[in-house]
Amino acid sequence: MKFKYLTPLLLFSLVFTSCNKMLDIKPVNRMMPVSVADYESVLLGGYPRVDYFMKTELMTDNIYANLNIAASVQKDLDLWFTWNPTKQSDGVETDPYWGQLYSSIYYANTVLDNFNDRQPASSEKEVFETVKGEAYALRAWCYFYLVNYYAEPYSAATLKANGVPMPLTAKDVHQNTQNNVREPLEKVYAQIVADLDQASSFLNGKKSRSKFRFDASAVRALQARVYLFMGDYDKAIAAATDVMVNKPLSDMNNMQARIDEKTDKYAFSGNVGFVDGGDYKNEILFFTGGTANNNIYYHLNYLFRPSPELFALCNRTTGGSDYRRYIFGTFYDPNSQEGKQNGPTLYNMYAKQENPCYYIGIKVGEIYTIRAEAYARLKQKDKAITDINALLLRRIKRGEFVPLKTADFTDETALNRVLEERRLETAFDGGLRWMDLRRNGKPALTHVYKNGQVYDLKNNDTRYLLQIPLSEIINSPNMPTNP
Repeated sequence: MKFKYLTPLLLFSLVFTSCNKMLDIKPVNRMMPVSVADYESVLLGGYPRVDYFMKTELMTDNIYANLNIAASVQKDLDLWFTWNPTKQSDGVETDPYWGQLYSSIYYANTVLDNFNDRQPASSEKEVFETVKGEAYALRAWCYFYLVNYYAEPYSAATLKANGVPMPLTAKDVHQNTQNNVREPLEKVYAQIVADLDQASSFLNGKKSRSKFRFDASAVRALQARVYLFMGDYDKAIAAATDVMVNKPLSDMNNMQARIDEKTDKYAFSGNVGFVDGGDYKNEILFFTGGTANNNIYYHLNYLFRPSPELFALCNRTTGGSDYRRYIFGTFYDPNSQEGKQNGPTLYNMYAKQENPCYYIGIKVGEIYTIRAEAYARLKQKDKAITDINALLLRRIKRGEFVPLKTADFTDETALNRVLEERRLETAFDGGLRWMDLRRNGKPALTHVYKNGQVYDLKNNDTRYLLQIPLSEIINSPNMPTNP
C-alpha cells in the first residue's frame, strides 16, 4: 500500500520550505483547503514520509562498526555513532528530525484549527471525526518523539525540566516561528495524554483506513507506550491489554516453509525482507517514516551492523531456535573469506530493491513487552513471565520452545529478562532502543570506530539529550539549550 499524497493544488497551497525560522517551516498561503476532504488531504500530507528515528540507533548498543568493510559512510553518520555533541555538520543550521516533526505538527494544527470551528454535514461526519482524531494522534506522536530526543526522560525529578516548544495552533505563524519557549516536561506530556484521549474518542468505532494512518488500535498502543514511559504502569497494562485482545501476534513459524525452500542465507534477501515473511505484517499497527528500502543498515557493504550482542540474544543455547535471528544474521561461515569480510550480522527486516517497504512505527510485539515490563515493575513477575512466554511461543520454532519458569526469577531478574526481550523484539523499530536507554538510567556505552579509536558515552552523559538545532537558537535566542 502506498501513501496518499496531497493534490497538486493543495500541495501548492501548503508548501513547507526549510528556512531560518523556528521549527524549520514556512507556509505559503496562496490557496487554502475548504472541504473536509481537502483537509483530509492536508493531514495525509503531514504524516512523516522520511526517516526521523533510524539514525538514533547509531547511538545505541544495538550497532557496531564492521571495520572490515572498506566502504565510506555519510559524514553525518559519524556524528551520531561517536556521540558528537551536535548532529549538524559544519555550516548546517537545521536539524531534519526537529524540522520533520514540527512540520507534521503544523499540518495537524492546521486541520485542528479549522475543525474546532467547523460543524460538518451529516454526510461528512464520519470522515470529519476520523481526520480530527488522526490529527490529535499525529500531534501527540510528534511531541512524544520531540521530548524523547531533546528533553530529559520523564520522572518525578524532571517534571519542571525544559521540554520542547509546543505550538497548539497554526493561525499565527510568526508567533510560532520566533522567540519560542520550552514548555515544562510535565506540560508537554500532559498535552500528549490529552491529545491521545481526544484521538481515541474520535477514532473508536471507526473503520481503519490504512496502516499508514492512525486508527483506534494504533492510538491505544501509543497510549500504552506513553504510559509506560511516564511510569503509570496500571494504565499501561490496561491500554496494552485492549490492544492484545483485539490484535493478533504473528506466529513466526509461518515462515518455516520459505526458510526450508531458500536455506538460511537466502531466506530473506533481495526483494523479500523478514517483514514479508509469513503473516508478520499483520501485527504491524502503524508504518511511518517513509520507505525503508536501502536503509543505512541493510547492505553487505554498509559499515554499521546489528551488534553481535544483539544477535546473541536470539541464539541462546537453551529455549529453542528463535526466528528473529533471521532479522540480524548473515549466516556466512565465519571461517570463510565472505564470513570474515561481512561478519555475522546484517539487518534483514526490509526488502532491498523493487518491493516498497516501510518503517515499523508500532507493532503488537512491542505491546507484549510493554505489558510485561509494567507487570515486572509492579513486582508481578508471574504475569510478566507469562506475557514473555506468550511472545516467545510465537517467536521460537514449534516443538523446541521451552517456557520460562517464574520460580527461576527474582523480581529484579524478571525485570532484566523482560527488558532484554524488549530490546530484541523492538530493535530498530521506531527508534525505541535509544529512548529505552535514556529512561533506564542512561548507561555507559562504548563504540569502536575507524582505526580502532574508542568512543565512550558515560553513565548519565549529557549527550543523551540531542542538542537544540542552531536554526532554533538563532530565532529564539533566549531559549535555554541543552548542556
